[in-house]
Amino acid sequence: MDEAKLNLEEMANGYQYAAMLLSACRTGLFEAMGDRVRTAVELAADRGLDPRAVERVLLALAGTGVVSVEDGGFRLRPEPAATLLPGGPGSQASIFNHQHGMLTRWARLADVLRTGRPVEREPDPDHERDYILGMENVSRRAVGEVAAMLDLSGRRRLLDVGGGPATASLAFARRFPDLECTVFDRPGPAAIAREQIAAAGMGDRVDVVEGDILVAGPAGEYDAAYVSNLIHEYAPEQTATLFARVRDALAPGGVMAVKDFFLEPCRTRPTRAARFSVNMLVCTSAGRCYTWDETEALLADAGFGDFRRETVARVSGLIVGRRL
Repeated sequence: MDEAKLNLEEMANGYQYAAMLLSACRTGLFEAMGDRVRTAVELAADRGLDPRAVERVLLALAGTGVVSVEDGGFRLRPEPAATLLPGGPGSQASIFNHQHGMLTRWARLADVLRTGRPVEREPDPDHERDYILGMENVSRRAVGEVAAMLDLSGRRRLLDVGGGPATASLAFARRFPDLECTVFDRPGPAAIAREQIAAAGMGDRVDVVEGDILVAGPAGEYDAAYVSNLIHEYAPEQTATLFARVRDALAPGGVMAVKDFFLEPCRTRPTRAARFSVNMLVCTSAGRCYTWDETEALLADAGFGDFRRETVARVSGLIVGRRL
């Protein structure tokens, strides 16, 4: 069997691995397991699940190395435990729970291809929370690099547009002691941002303002702004509005940083960005990933210039500019 056919088979079967891993995470099997050896019967009783189904899935996950079979039970291996268990500094549990919710939407991609319309989903506070805290899981790995790339010394006020769980604002405030940060987001994410800020004990340096940047920008004047993983939700005209509102909130000479999954001109690379653009097709009416050049052109139209480009955490890009 040639390599091309093998790769196609791996792609075609990939959803099965995702479904097993994400379903085990979503139902709390890994959390119930912790660092102990537990039988399928014990785990099923703990989480209100079917023991036969639990055993079948955990045996398959044991074959992938996620769990081990020991003394008639199952143990979560230490290496994946740091990622799968909630609460730890390396946890990705919230974003995995969000991805579980995305499975059913991606399964209807054929419908999206027929209609061109995204897969709608009923509002669910649990899913919203998984998504926002999942952004913390994802951003945590990259924001340290971003903070090191941005020279915000001498800046006094930073506007974190669509800042979600305040991960970036907290990181910037820690790195630059004279900087005050404002998370500007809708009420749902804003509530979670307040929780995260309070838990970090940084309410004196980081505040939250509720709003929608496409409706109106925040009051006041800032000398720095950060827009992370947001523009891919919007059509170009909406992104243009967003950039114009940020420009209006910035003092002349204010620094602007935009982080996202930027595409090369061919739009096929990086493959992560090309795939994520399909994710936006499934979830939004007009969202997509932008090329570096497209983004800089929209920023220039909004009154920004002096751009530089950076690669962040291998899969993301950062465009830094200045309000002219």
